[in-house]
Amino acid sequence: MIFLAACTRDEKRSSSDIADSIVTDTLQQGKLDSLPWNTTYNEKTQRLQLDHQAASMAGVGHEEIINLLNKKYPGIKMKYLRMQGDTIVTRIDDPIQLTQSIGTSGAESYLAEATFSLTEIPSIKAVRIEFEEGDHAMPGTFTRASFKDFN
Repeated sequence: MIFLAACTRDEKRSSSDIADSIVTDTLQQGKLDSLPWNTTYNEKTQRLQLDHQAASMAGVGHEEIINLLNKKYPGIKMKYLRMQGDTIVTRIDDPIQLTQSIGTSGAESYLAEATFSLTEIPSIKAVRIEFEEGDHAMPGTFTRASFKDFN
């Protein structure tokens, strides 16, 4: 009897109800197509700048941001370690591309995108990235203020 009632209710749902349900589910899962922040080179100022991509951050967690970073930068694999208060602690086990291969501007871009994108999550105020220091990047704890020269 309950099974029949459940089937009957589904039949009465309109296609717009189903579409609204799919949109709500997607927002709750927090699906992003790209990082919330990306760096570009500004020809006028001859400096790197951070550009905010308008996207809903509802339901987005640090896992999704880290996955997007790893997808955009496949040679730099960031891993989540833990939260310490309002600081997310991450690690890059093989930092050669970050510290040696993409130059200082590339390393700064990566660190800025990681920091701004992860701190877009309201509970995260700082990003600690652990890795072996190299010619173009040093590990540390970064906040948005760390990249004040970008814009």
